[in-house]
Amino acid sequence: MIDEAEWRIEPLAGRLVEISGSAPTATLTAAASLILEAQRRGELAAWVGARDSIFFPPDFAASGIDLNGLPVIRAPDDKRAWRATDALLRSGGFAVVVIDLGYRADLPLAVQTRLAGLARKHHTVLLCITRKGRQVPSLGSLVSIRAEVGKRRADFDRFACQLRVVKDKRQGPGWGHSEVCRGPDGLC
Repeated sequence: MIDEAEWRIEPLAGRLVEISGSAPTATLTAAASLILEAQRRGELAAWVGARDSIFFPPDFAASGIDLNGLPVIRAPDDKRAWRATDALLRSGGFAVVVIDLGYRADLPLAVQTRLAGLARKHHTVLLCITRKGRQVPSLGSLVSIRAEVGKRRADFDRFACQLRVVKDKRQGPGWGHSEVCRGPDGLC
């Protein structure tokens, strides 16, 4: 079994990873930790948001992410988000590519096949963020890791973001990651 220290780029590289949860802030925190790791290693990360799915930039900046070093693409529809993700992966220049699919999580099998193959070829973490409950199935059979992410209050201005892996094609499910983070000012 992998311990919680494995929510890092190296063990996730080359894989299609889906994180989902009904608490958007928790999924964004899990994504932010990988982006921050990439930047600290001197590598690039990129964000693709489909329609209304996007992070709150001041929260990412407060977590240490250099927003000037994070390309963000806002796609008007799912197909353009997939194309943008494809182009980023094809470049081979990114350690992490996040595609925030939001509530309308859809990634057809043909698109999954192409994107997963590019992630594998370029040793890139392809992180898909979806907003759905546990009972809703993953994006598809090519998802290598699926994790459910939630949060709970740990202190007055602190939250524990907890990631629980429910599918891992290499190591098996059951491992997780937890980190305590300061909550945004409006949430505390």
